[in-house]
Amino acid sequence: MIKLLTLFLTFTVANAQIFPYFLPDEKSHFEHDLLGHLKKARSQIILITPSFNHLALRRQLIQSVSKGVHLTLIAQNLSHDPLQLIAYNGVELYLYRARGLSDTLILIDDSVVCHLSGGLEEEKLSEKSQNALCSDESDFMDAMHQNADRILTRSKPYLK
Repeated sequence: MIKLLTLFLTFTVANAQIFPYFLPDEKSHFEHDLLGHLKKARSQIILITPSFNHLALRRQLIQSVSKGVHLTLIAQNLSHDPLQLIAYNGVELYLYRARGLSDTLILIDDSVVCHLSGGLEEEKLSEKSQNALCSDESDFMDAMHQNADRILTRSKPYLK
């Protein structure tokens, strides 16, 4: 039994995948994969970003919320979009002002985590060279959930 368990754990860890993207060269692949992950979301999406202004992602987030997925959006700059300052049931908007955010973190259920340097702005994804990655590796996901919880405790709700 122990041998089978060891084999199973080895197989599980070996199946965890990390998908790196170099933007802007692989922007379309990154967006396609991210939109696919958002479409498959079942219960929760946590999005932490310094700025958000991306029409296709906004549409998919709203579609996911309409299917009953809970969205937590933590942003630092609300000047562009942040879902037009929320008028949706199932969306929580928080402001993070403790320190400057420089990266974006997207947690989708307990299935995938995506990280990229900079904000989620459509123009900057096309212009600026940056690395992005998505992963379904459980230890990485747990660590990112802990980071998201720390940021959430330092954030203030947009509407009180």
